[in-house]
Amino acid sequence: MLPNEKNDLLYLLNILEYIGKIWKYTEKTNDAEELFELNDQLNLNASLTLLANIGENVSKISENLKQEYSSIEWQKIKDFRNRIVHDYVGIDLAIVYEIITNDFKSLKPKIVNIIKEKLIQKIFDIEEIKICEESKYYRDIDFKEIL
Repeated sequence: MLPNEKNDLLYLLNILEYIGKIWKYTEKTNDAEELFELNDQLNLNASLTLLANIGENVSKISENLKQEYSSIEWQKIKDFRNRIVHDYVGIDLAIVYEIITNDFKSLKPKIVNIIKEKLIQKIFDIEEIKICEESKYYRDIDFKEIL
């Protein structure tokens, strides 16, 4: 898809979905070491992949939206994706755990707020959100927060 604010909805919904999944995969852990050991690193590996996917979706969001919501550190998110993809072994798991347990707590409501504002502005289509809500893909988004 070409960069366009109307296309940003799906990228933002993907980010919310990935955050929800990561929280599900890490909810039984108390620190980075527990996450590392959980399920023979399956949950860690899944979380790292989803973190990379978040960065990939950020890179597709239109520059207009990124500039309008510059309080979100879009470039930092994208850079972290590159770090995961290109330096997998050298990643500090304490930083990963900090992002998951702390940074996402502030990122998620900001993403929800963007979607709400763009719905009010008629940039995003509510029907598209309702289709996503019915999709089996978006299982870890609380659409009641958005609608």
